[in-house]
Amino acid sequence: MLIAPEEPGDDTLRVPVLRIFDGDGFLTRISIPGRDLEFETAVRFGFIDAPELGQAGGYEARDFLTSLIGGRWVDLGILLKMDTGRIIDGHGRIVAVPYLRHEGSVCRNIELEMVLNGWAWVLDRYEPDARYFDALDEARRNRRGIWAQTGNIHPWEFKKRAHRKLRSERHERQSGFLFDKAPGPPCPNDGCLGRLVQRSGKFGAFYGCSEFPKCRYARSALE
Repeated sequence: MLIAPEEPGDDTLRVPVLRIFDGDGFLTRISIPGRDLEFETAVRFGFIDAPELGQAGGYEARDFLTSLIGGRWVDLGILLKMDTGRIIDGHGRIVAVPYLRHEGSVCRNIELEMVLNGWAWVLDRYEPDARYFDALDEARRNRRGIWAQTGNIHPWEFKKRAHRKLRSERHERQSGFLFDKAPGPPCPNDGCLGRLVQRSGKFGAFYGCSEFPKCRYARSALE
C-alpha cells in the first residue's frame, strides 16, 4: 500500500467513520458543540470517483477504503460544491477531502491514496491539484488496482449505461413485450438497447424491435 502524506490547508472537521458505502463515500456523525445537536450524514469525496459496486473493482475499492479508514476518525477538509454553491451536493451529502492523522505520524490524504493505489479515477472537471493526475498516471503505468485489467469504464459512464438499460426494460414492460420466458435476441441496430419480439402484421408474422417507434427495425419471422 502506498501512502500520500499531505497536511490539509484549511480548518478541518474531525469525525468518526461509521460505515463505508463504497470507494468514495461513508457515513459519519457530526456533533455541534454548545447546541446539544448530533446527527448522521453521508460524506462524498470531492475530487475522485471510485468504481460503482456493480462494476469491476467496485467491491475491491470499498474494501481498500475500509482498510484505510474503517472504524477510525478522519479530518474532513470541507469543499464548496460548484453546482450547488454549498458544502453539500444534490444528494444532500457533505463534499470533502478526508485526511487520516495518526498520533505522532504524518497526515495522509485518503483521496490521493485511493488514486495512487489504483482504486479511483480523478474528477478533472473540479480542477484538483496536479498531484492527483500524477498519482493517476503512476497507478496506470504500474497497473495497480483496477488498472491491472483492461476495459475499465468511468463510473459515470457505467451509471449512464445502467440507466439506459433500466429505461429500456421499463419500456418493454409498459409495452407488454417482457414475458416470463427468455427475452428475444438483441436488436441489431447500432446503439439500440431493444430486443426483438414477434408480432403479427398484414403480411404475416415478423420480428420487430421492442423500442418501436424509436427503433423501426423489423424482419420477417420466416427469415
